[in-house]
Amino acid sequence: MLRAGDLLQRVTVQASTETSDGHDGFTVAWADTSRRRIAAKVLPLSGRDLERARQIDPRASHEVTLRYWRDYSTDLDGGRARLVLHDGDVGDRTFEIVEAPRESERRVALAMTCKEAVA
Repeated sequence: MLRAGDLLQRVTVQASTETSDGHDGFTVAWADTSRRRIAAKVLPLSGRDLERARQIDPRASHEVTLRYWRDYSTDLDGGRARLVLHDGDVGDRTFEIVEAPRESERRVALAMTCKEAVA
């Protein structure tokens, strides 16, 4: 069961946009969506959970849990969205979504495996 006290961190969902670079290529830019500074639980993976996640992506390192919202599948579209963790002590940290969000509790909570992006 997800309780409000479990969601101690704040994250912003960002979406990517591709624009032409004028040389038959494109550049990727990231912009905040309407989901800004939403409550989240960000936990480092360990043990079996870490091993399972690393079979999907060797750099997988965290599980992020958010409250459910109806159109999450379009907002968190694989490869076109990422999460920015607002950590007051360290500064903002960026997480790429490795595994598609899943409803860990039906219509209550979303969980996803992420890897920390290299700056």
